[in-house]
Amino acid sequence: MRTVLSAHRCPRCEIRRPLCFCAMIPQLVLQTRVIILMHTAEEVLTTNTARLTAKALTNSEVRIRGRRDERMSFAGLTQPGQTSLLLYPSPISVELTPEFVSRLPGPVNLIVPDASWRQTKRFVRRDPGLAGIPHVRLPPGPLSEYRLRAQQSDQNLCTLEAIARAIGIMECRQAQASLETLLRVFVERTLWARGMLAANQCTTAGIPPEAFITQFEPTHRVDDSLRD
Repeated sequence: MRTVLSAHRCPRCEIRRPLCFCAMIPQLVLQTRVIILMHTAEEVLTTNTARLTAKALTNSEVRIRGRRDERMSFAGLTQPGQTSLLLYPSPISVELTPEFVSRLPGPVNLIVPDASWRQTKRFVRRDPGLAGIPHVRLPPGPLSEYRLRAQQSDQNLCTLEAIARAIGIMECRQAQASLETLLRVFVERTLWARGMLAANQCTTAGIPPEAFITQFEPTHRVDDSLRD
């Protein structure tokens, strides 16, 4: 079960209340259904981007894996008339391109793991509910703009970025741009709150005036854990 957020944080966007950006979360109505399989270790992290992604995509859901007292349901991962794809760059994955998408017979259920690489490899290999679902990977692209956790590689993307790029290929670039703008606001305001970015460097949406007169509590550094 997820730890209750501090009273200093907005319950929806989960950032310090004076920095709230709920009004900037888009409501994207897409054909693609996004199902995020989140490891329970991610539940407590305020730097998690999967929950934010789900708030922006109306046709999405988050399922939690790894809780001791509750097994994650695999119901509905595959449905008649729809194509299920697992966004996971395994050796058998196919590159996600517009040409590949054009050959799919129906709307896509895009299944996206949200965990460390080690955790993801383990449950993709072991969980029978994912057996037989084709793997897809993103084509090479720009480096990640996510700067809230250390990464093993500068090629790694956070969950929001990965989904945004997949949506850009399967649906439209405008939806991708909306999600990427949302990420920039989240990253800039979080770094500013940590004292790691000057206000004049927060160029996507700026810092709300009320945030300058609010005394923040110290940031909980558990969010900076290395993803492996």
